[in-house]
Amino acid sequence: MKNYKILLAAGIIAGSLFSSCIKHEVIPAPEPKVDLYAHFAGDINGTPVEFTENVLGYANHTSKAKILLPSPSLSSAVYYSEMKSAETLVSIKVGLGSVMWDASTTSDPTLSLFNSFHLNNTTPVYSNNATSGFEVTYRDAANKIWTSKENSVNPQSVTFSALLQESDASGDYSKFTCNFSCYVYRTDPVTLLEDSVRIQSAVFKGWFQR
Repeated sequence: MKNYKILLAAGIIAGSLFSSCIKHEVIPAPEPKVDLYAHFAGDINGTPVEFTENVLGYANHTSKAKILLPSPSLSSAVYYSEMKSAETLVSIKVGLGSVMWDASTTSDPTLSLFNSFHLNNTTPVYSNNATSGFEVTYRDAANKIWTSKENSVNPQSVTFSALLQESDASGDYSKFTCNFSCYVYRTDPVTLLEDSVRIQSAVFKGWFQR
């Protein structure tokens, strides 16, 4: 009986020592990830056109054009969102600008400026190069580039809706749905004659990145 008690005590001590050596794994909480999805559908010169994320290589690509000026002059940035594919030439791109900020304090607009700019520009005017409004650029299957004009004599409209600002480790985003109709233009480099393409009932779901 005495030996049994000694063995039992030794077992308890060994068990407690073993359990104290076990390291409990700490699983970090999952990092937030912005759900980014893009899609375009519209009528281009009477033909229905649709670009869907991950179909035929299509994906949304964002970019921005900045003009940096020394303080006290304000710098500016134009944001672009484009549905394009490595498998085909046809693409559509929309641009919106310009957000103004002091580049002496930061190389990019603050998140607050970025968010407020997009929230306050839901019905922008058309503007060449999107310097003070909205621009559409269409690339056709023959690699010809067609661009909207601010002084177009033809009807044109644009509305941004479903605006949602989200951030994750990869960046800050302004997600949107853009409804627009317009004509886009191109001047033939040989004949110097201008031609146009009509885009109707277009719906672009995408995002801009700060």
